[in-house]
Amino acid sequence: MIITSLSFRVAPGKNADAVKYFKKLLPHIKKLTGAELELATQLAGPAGHYIVTGRYKSVADWDAMRLKVANDAATQKMITENAALFIAGTTTSALWQLV
Repeated sequence: MIITSLSFRVAPGKNADAVKYFKKLLPHIKKLTGAELELATQLAGPAGHYIVTGRYKSVADWDAMRLKVANDAATQKMITENAALFIAGTTTSALWQLV
């Protein structure tokens, strides 16, 4: 089982807008790819820190989803239009394998 994480730091004063964006983006990605993604916010630590996680049977399954998202014009437009919600240089991603 592969777990993915994509971490975001939201620009000051943009938390509500960021949550609204994620609540629109994640169902769009699910419709496009079938991926079940979850959004969480950090309760302790820096304010405005969010993470999106997903689970896949294999790296190949994750990569197929990633390619669909990367090649979908509507998704890329949504991402580009909302880039100002996030602090540049603070987005990180990781792939994890259950052991």
